[in-house]
Amino acid sequence: MLSATMAALTPSALRFRHALREPEAAQAESLKRILSTVVGTAQASRVAHFGLIRTAREFQDAVPVSTPDTVAEDVERIARGEARVLTREPVLRFELSGGSSGASKRVPVTRGLLREFQRALAPMLHEVFLRRPAVREGPSYWSISPLGRRQHRTAGGIPVGSAEDSAWFPRPLQPLLSRVFAVPGSVGQAPHVEPCRYVTLWFLARCSNLSLISVWNPSFLTLLMDALERHGERLAEDLERGTLRPPEQDAEGAPVPEDPAWTTLVQGLQGVRDIPRAQVLRAALREGLPSARALWPGLALLSMWTDAQAAHAVAGACRRFPGVEVQGKGLLATEGVITVPLFEAPAPVLAVRSHFVEFMDPEHPDTRPLLAHELTAGRTYAVLLSTSGGLLRYRLGDLVRVEGFVHATPCLRFLGRADAVSDLVGEKLSAARVGTVLDAALGSTRPAFAMLAPEWGTPPAYRLFLETDQPSDVIAANAERLLCEGHHYRYARELGQLGPVRAVRVTQGARRYEARCIQLGQRAGDIKPVDLHRQPGWTEWFARGTS
Repeated sequence: MLSATMAALTPSALRFRHALREPEAAQAESLKRILSTVVGTAQASRVAHFGLIRTAREFQDAVPVSTPDTVAEDVERIARGEARVLTREPVLRFELSGGSSGASKRVPVTRGLLREFQRALAPMLHEVFLRRPAVREGPSYWSISPLGRRQHRTAGGIPVGSAEDSAWFPRPLQPLLSRVFAVPGSVGQAPHVEPCRYVTLWFLARCSNLSLISVWNPSFLTLLMDALERHGERLAEDLERGTLRPPEQDAEGAPVPEDPAWTTLVQGLQGVRDIPRAQVLRAALREGLPSARALWPGLALLSMWTDAQAAHAVAGACRRFPGVEVQGKGLLATEGVITVPLFEAPAPVLAVRSHFVEFMDPEHPDTRPLLAHELTAGRTYAVLLSTSGGLLRYRLGDLVRVEGFVHATPCLRFLGRADAVSDLVGEKLSAARVGTVLDAALGSTRPAFAMLAPEWGTPPAYRLFLETDQPSDVIAANAERLLCEGHHYRYARELGQLGPVRAVRVTQGARRYEARCIQLGQRAGDIKPVDLHRQPGWTEWFARGTS
């Protein structure tokens, strides 16, 4: 099975490696492919002489930059069932973007967009199997789609969400990958995150030869392992008795809604006994923290985000996995793949064969964006993305820095969101600025949870939520002093438009943060820890106590 998998992956990996030597040609080919999918659509009709566009320069001159707001009306037309709106290809489904502070947005998925994802995912998987042979020795756990993703359809009958994680990979690989995934993709159809985590752990606990864990944010892995500690004895009993009893309450103690399909799935898994694994799990639990080495001695690689704000969560995620190598993920959005991790590269390399990518100077946004072959090492850029899914010159809001090159193709480090700015009264606090302030105020050892968020009041002010035994008032005072070094924040404070930063102590911060993000419309798996959350209401949320 592994030989067949490698044989299926190799052609795409070789083409990708070749393209790294000629990024200008590879990007020109991507642009040509994307333009061909848009000709004859409602979107193309709004651009004069769209069918005559041939070069990147002509494309930039003719097509305006787009944002989630500017494409919202077209997305709604697609959702109602209208064809040929953004692309000539039918929309297979919508995927929901992660969203940074609120509800997710629908991203149309076409066969062309899937092929572009696969042009990046196939080389990525080939790289892992080729460079880390130990990963070939057992099944892998891939968390691609979010947990608790209940599918539904739009008014026009278009599905929202994918049924199986393997659907993102090339079609010839899908049956093979479904056999080596440690957790079936159908588990993600749970009605809520808590029972979904439980069944996920039931599968993982039975997998003695697990070789790879691939998640997005490291906090996702931390919360999964916290659930293993919380439900470990119940899981051991289920393995021993041949039962499966997912929790009937969510993390906040509310009843989990009933779902007939989920009930059928759980009932079909009853009767599976594994007494030896139950004993191994109990032994791991007796150590105080479930030990990955005891549960999965062959685990060879953890793949997760390690850049920007995710970097703060890496150490916590790895506590239970001592000695296991960590591979930083590339930048992958719901809208498209930006970079692919290569083990020998200074940072993930541009997915040069997938989409057409432009790079804006964030300090001079009115200047012409640069192309992949025009970038300079050490410079920071904002990403514009064009895909066969119909998004043209789409402002992702992500900032990247060029760390070097593989052959002629840039390696890009994700720095964070360019558009994460909180502005209650003109203070214009950016996520990047808040991250710098918290790094200085918190020192070398970060608390288990730390986040700044606004609260409306008289006057409005920011609250610093901390899960720590350190003097929180001192930390808040240091953060206030550092924030006042910024002109806009200091001016708002001097005018009395803002009150001072106050500390709020919290418990189970990461778990309760995730629960509210889900309530706000985000999806588990997409949720990222942030230094700055722009949504108010966190004081009341944390004051409710923990379940």
